[in-house]
Amino acid sequence: MGIGCWVHYWGDASEQEKSLLAKALVKHDIETAPLDQDRPSGPGICIFDEITGRLRDFLQFVSCAGRQRIIAIAKLEALRNGERGWELLQAGASDVLVWSDLDHVVRQVKARLERWISIEQLLAGACAAGVVAESPVWLATLRRISEIARFSDTSVLILGETGTGKEVAARLIHQLDSRPNKRELVVLDCSAIVSELSGSEFFGHERGAFTGALSERPGAFALANGGTLFLDEVGELPLPLQAQLLRVIQERSYKRVGGSTWHRTEFRLVCATNRNLLEMVTRGEFRADLFHRIASFICKLPPLRERIEDIIPLAEHFFSSS
Repeated sequence: MGIGCWVHYWGDASEQEKSLLAKALVKHDIETAPLDQDRPSGPGICIFDEITGRLRDFLQFVSCAGRQRIIAIAKLEALRNGERGWELLQAGASDVLVWSDLDHVVRQVKARLERWISIEQLLAGACAAGVVAESPVWLATLRRISEIARFSDTSVLILGETGTGKEVAARLIHQLDSRPNKRELVVLDCSAIVSELSGSEFFGHERGAFTGALSERPGAFALANGGTLFLDEVGELPLPLQAQLLRVIQERSYKRVGGSTWHRTEFRLVCATNRNLLEMVTRGEFRADLFHRIASFICKLPPLRERIEDIIPLAEHFFSSS
């Protein structure tokens, strides 16, 4: 069975162009249909020859403000300045391609459609495992999280108000991470760390390192080795500990408190906060170099007031789990 999507031409297109594209899509097992402009639903392909305000409005409409997957394909003359493609991404397009070699661009389309199908399957599995998602804005957010979790090993910064599900998102990232033989998810609440014991919490300690250290103890960096380290409320870290964390992220090695031996560690880093880290960077309260290390991908979670479709399903979920 082929992959299904709609195709729409924005602007002029010759019958020859339409015929060539249709044949190329069929060749790659992509089944197409015209766009229903009264009730648009993705995924879809939009071919255009000029970037205009009306095109941006159209993409925002058919993508449901970025919630549906749309591939915008530009004819060569439409993107003389490649930077203008960002206008279409901001309008709601999921990707922007250039129609140069037809067979090449259709292979790109197929690869993206196949990836989106796999993401939908991942998301369906997550929902079956207990992640509640009915609202379009929450589903769109989970799709982005699922994609970055499965197809990259980059660090992730999760932003959101208290109660938006930051730990749920972190656990989903760890669950969908495709590393073979990955170890467990280690959760560390930075707001609950006692400053006198912060070094031990992160680095661990040797026996006798301080009063009360009756035996050696592994810290978060050791426990997360081969797995995922989730730092909740990372904005609460004091500056000295931020510097130490940055060093471990860069060098992938650390010493236990009271020890002299270097230990290696490899983990995926996921951080979360309800604070504005960029404002903290401006005020000198959070290191800029650490921010860029932990924020390779930034995901902002919507509050429940923006996903009202999830209120009743969440209540039913909590009721059935109690």
